[in-house]
Amino acid sequence: MCIRDRNNVWGEIRMKDIETRFPKREQKIRRNYEIEDGLYNRLEDLTTIYEATVGDLLNLALELFIKKGQVHLAEKEPNEIIVTHTFKIRESNISGLDTLKDKYGISIYKMVNLAIRDFLKENGN
Repeated sequence: MCIRDRNNVWGEIRMKDIETRFPKREQKIRRNYEIEDGLYNRLEDLTTIYEATVGDLLNLALELFIKKGQVHLAEKEPNEIIVTHTFKIRESNISGLDTLKDKYGISIYKMVNLAIRDFLKENGN
């Protein structure tokens, strides 16, 4: 694919470069999730380092969690405060969580927190 002005070619856009940086558009649906406050705060900290919102990081964490297809339970931190947050979640992540819920019988709330915990652990945070 080339971008052109009236007289000459500006340059070729390499689609693989675009696709590695920007996922294709997908409908997002507003969802409320109860997230452990400590996990949410760690995601917030990452937004000061990376050009991403907490919602972007959550969508990435869910995508990676769903791709693994395995749920490993973890202990909840004692006295951890749970706060409800609203996010725009990609449809594919919502359907992936529903599939895992049916497979393992674990609530969406728990899987969201497990996905965040796994994401932070795998990325050294």
